[in-house]
Amino acid sequence: MKTICFVVHSFPSVSETFVVNQIVGAKMQGYSVCILTHTLGAIEQSSQRNLIEKHDLLSNTIVLDYKIPKTKFKQLVTGLIPLIKNFKFWIKPVQVSLKHRILNWPFLLKFYRQLKDIDVFHIQYAMMGTGIAEMTKTGLLKAKVITTFHGHDAHFKNENELKQLQSTYKILFNVSNYVTVNTPYLKTKLMTLGCNGEKLRVIRMAIDVDYFKSDQTKMLPTKSKLKLISVGRLIEFKGFAFAIKAIKLLVDKGMNIHYTIVGEGELYNQIQEQIQALNLNKHVDLVGKKSQDEIKMALQEHHIYLMSSITNAKGRCETQGVVTAEAQAMGLPVVAFNSGGIPYTIVDGETGFLVPEKNVEAYANAIVELLKDSDRYQIMSQQAREFVVKNFSNKRMIDHFVNLYEN
Repeated sequence: MKTICFVVHSFPSVSETFVVNQIVGAKMQGYSVCILTHTLGAIEQSSQRNLIEKHDLLSNTIVLDYKIPKTKFKQLVTGLIPLIKNFKFWIKPVQVSLKHRILNWPFLLKFYRQLKDIDVFHIQYAMMGTGIAEMTKTGLLKAKVITTFHGHDAHFKNENELKQLQSTYKILFNVSNYVTVNTPYLKTKLMTLGCNGEKLRVIRMAIDVDYFKSDQTKMLPTKSKLKLISVGRLIEFKGFAFAIKAIKLLVDKGMNIHYTIVGEGELYNQIQEQIQALNLNKHVDLVGKKSQDEIKMALQEHHIYLMSSITNAKGRCETQGVVTAEAQAMGLPVVAFNSGGIPYTIVDGETGFLVPEKNVEAYANAIVELLKDSDRYQIMSQQAREFVVKNFSNKRMIDHFVNLYEN
């Protein structure tokens, strides 16, 4: 039985349900799994608590702690014995600084010895894989390495940051057997960072399509309010300010609508002030963080999903957006800005509409377009569900990764 070690920044985590889906999927395929995490979170904060407890994932979780002393003197003294024990690996020619090799490597070698029998390291978010890459290059670790990028680990806003990431990921790209991304958009960014295109595989981050399934046919309201919804962190590149402006245009036209925003974040007060300034208190609600069950229920009660993500001032944008798949699986057509990897998550004109980025009028008009024909709305709702089942199911994602584990 192969052992897959999933390498993550935090576990359990508030979000990133797709990572838990991958871990559980691997376990259900018969693999032995363990989790290597930089930070051990509280299970109470996870939206996937039931799955984590059902599959007893915490019992196979290791905290990544090299136990490197804080002073150089202690690093040299304490690291001497593990350096001697692992000298044949320590001396291997790897492109790292002499300082890093002398002060840190003895502790990395000591830590990773416990993982030398792992068959596959599946690194989630590339920054977590640099230590494993270095230890693989020394020969201490002989496992297959699969690195999955999710977006912000590939983001750079200028030439200096690009060069820094190219340097940081050079060894990781070299030792990775495969590098996976969620959209062709992110694939292009990875090639800019220096990844060999032959190693790259596009595997969409998936959802549980059996869980995200509405128990009723979506229909436009005839007399009650049209309900629109978004889910996400309240940060700049999620673009909620633009969606709210579009709602204002529709309200001013006399439309009977209500917009719900699920999430929390640094822009909460700013968004609340925008709602008040536009006199939209009766039409827009910030409802805060919700559990997965509560999000599913909210999606079922709404009619249209607003994907308002844009490119922010630092050039960061959405590379996929899992919640778009969740909404469509629940039968909600999507209105979205044509930004980043979002165009790969809906079918324009069939499961929703794409409009030019930050164009509020076009965004409002797309919402109106969805309301013109109730029969067409129902067809789009059905097509949204079918599109996600075909392209974003957990089974499809796990099959792709199993193929990489076994290839």
